[in-house]
Amino acid sequence: MKKTLMIGLAAAGWWLSASATANQQDSWLSGERQYIAAAASQLHLNAQAYQQQLGDYCLKAEPLGLAQSQQAWQQNYQAYLPLQATALGPLVDLKLNWALSYWPDKKDTAGRKVKAALANQAKALSRTHSNLRSQAYLLFETLSGEQRCALLPQILEFYLATVEQVQQGLTLPALEQLEHAQQLSDFLNSYRLQASQMLRKLRAMYSAKHQRLRPYQGEAWRADLSMALLRQQLSLLQARYQANLQPYLASVDGKLAEALAAQFVVASQQLPQQEPSAADANLAAWQEAEQALVELEALFVHQVPQALNIELGFNNNDGD
Repeated sequence: MKKTLMIGLAAAGWWLSASATANQQDSWLSGERQYIAAAASQLHLNAQAYQQQLGDYCLKAEPLGLAQSQQAWQQNYQAYLPLQATALGPLVDLKLNWALSYWPDKKDTAGRKVKAALANQAKALSRTHSNLRSQAYLLFETLSGEQRCALLPQILEFYLATVEQVQQGLTLPALEQLEHAQQLSDFLNSYRLQASQMLRKLRAMYSAKHQRLRPYQGEAWRADLSMALLRQQLSLLQARYQANLQPYLASVDGKLAEALAAQFVVASQQLPQQEPSAADANLAAWQEAEQALVELEALFVHQVPQALNIELGFNNNDGD
């Protein structure tokens, strides 16, 4: 009788534990859906405000308006960072990602496309090349207001259409329609993809082989904001982890959840505060930061999926 009671209590305890974990999982998925839908909506709002700012600038191109347009560009890029490389919904399409921001761009394809269009005003940029990096050329290179505004209005129409496509595909109802297993895989995979993308960004800024910094391979080198955007992206991913994934992971493996939280702190402390273009920029800072991001990526690639028993998908957004 006593043995039967103990077995029954153990079974009840297991059921309660499994039920609590299932509730944590549901809470995690709900949080991710809300986070992604809100990020897509915020990007759309920022893009609309950005388009309005550039429209105002082109009515009267003057230095103050240009500075405000450059600021609007930066704010819009920051709004895009939570979704960058996530491969969620419509963002699984690599061409659509290029229409938002074409990177890596080792041969400055964006710059060459804009130069060609400026040389032949009858030749407009395609939707794919009307992205944030092409806009950076027009806003941060030394050009006349007339040159900038010869292309900006149409570019922003194409860009806004791309943002609207992303926003419509990442609404809360659209995300809720995804199968449960796909949500598990896609949301966790989006963390891995962002971690991998951040590591690629850092590595692009310096050459380990030639032991030198490479500012012009940075994501936003024309605006001199490559490291600033990388630090912002890490901060946003850290906040997302703390709000959504960490509680669920802690219910399964508390030590791993704490280790991941700690690695975010290490990475945020070690990312260089300077841009690689700074005269006193130190190569060693980039090399030290690389290891922190390597370890962060490894946690999302191996340990977290294994702990949560979630198989990650791989696609074009994984890069080379």
